[in-house]
Amino acid sequence: MSGIQEDDDLVFHKICSLLEPLNDKGVKLTRDTDMIADLEVDSVSVLDIVMDIEDNYDISIPVNTISEIKTIGELVDAIHAIKKEQSAS
Repeated sequence: MSGIQEDDDLVFHKICSLLEPLNDKGVKLTRDTDMIADLEVDSVSVLDIVMDIEDNYDISIPVNTISEIKTIGELVDAIHAIKKEQSAS
């Protein structure tokens, strides 16, 4: 169980490091931070971040999943679900 939390923290920190250059307003980044509403990140930047994440974790995030993700926490959860799904197959 603690391994999952530690992995979760690593994914969260990776996403935060990708979002930090786009955080012009200095918003505190938490799992509840809405990437578009709070950080005013445009859809092109979100796709760039998703591509970086896909490369980093060697996963593929479906477009319909991307469109449903609003918060950093939802993105972290989606990454874990996809990693788990892909490792099971």
